[in-house]
Amino acid sequence: MEPWEIREDETRDEDSRKVFIIFCEDGAIEPAYFETFKRKGVQVSPIGNAKQHHAQIDFATEFFRKNGLIEVDNEGNEFLKIDDGAQVWSIFDRDKSPDDGKDTAFNDSIRSAKAKGIKTGWSNDAFELWILLHFEDVDIENSEYYHRSKYYERLTEILKNRFPDETIFQNPKFDYYETMKTKKNFIRFTFQLMKGNLNKAIERAESLDTIHCTEPPKALHQHCPCTKVHLLIKELIG
Repeated sequence: MEPWEIREDETRDEDSRKVFIIFCEDGAIEPAYFETFKRKGVQVSPIGNAKQHHAQIDFATEFFRKNGLIEVDNEGNEFLKIDDGAQVWSIFDRDKSPDDGKDTAFNDSIRSAKAKGIKTGWSNDAFELWILLHFEDVDIENSEYYHRSKYYERLTEILKNRFPDETIFQNPKFDYYETMKTKKNFIRFTFQLMKGNLNKAIERAESLDTIHCTEPPKALHQHCPCTKVHLLIKELIG
């Protein structure tokens, strides 16, 4: 069964059926996380290990082209041909780099996705920022939050403090990046803590978004720290 096809147990009432095809850079925690939003009338089909920003948009385009779901206009522009009620999302990180070319690729990938009808839930610098926003605000004036290493550091401390009796977190060498980037550990520990904090995470993400909406507009790679994952989440729960 293809991601855009409706399961037999799904209603075909167009007012209640939603289909989300979500391309994820990560192959473990991101697909596992988005799958938790499945419910009656909401079909969620994550596709993991779908590469990084610009390469991910190309990957998604080729995915739909192979299935005859790409149309080309008179000017040669490609766009998705999908049913009403279906949304295609691309989830990727900026991956901060001293290479200016990668910033250009990041910015271009967002524009390219929009032109093709693909919505983006990018994070700058990483998806873990969205996770962290479930627990605390981030200081946009603190340059440490411009890089994912700060998110890992804070998540490491949060998990150690929230699970004082779990052996895994009391190991002096415990590190979020090294230990929690598996589906099993994410669902068992991180996701359990995230529950109940979704609305607060959305508020914090929206607040960051507002701060970056300046005049004149900044280049998208300069929106840091920032995440657009909340835009997808609002669609999933709406």
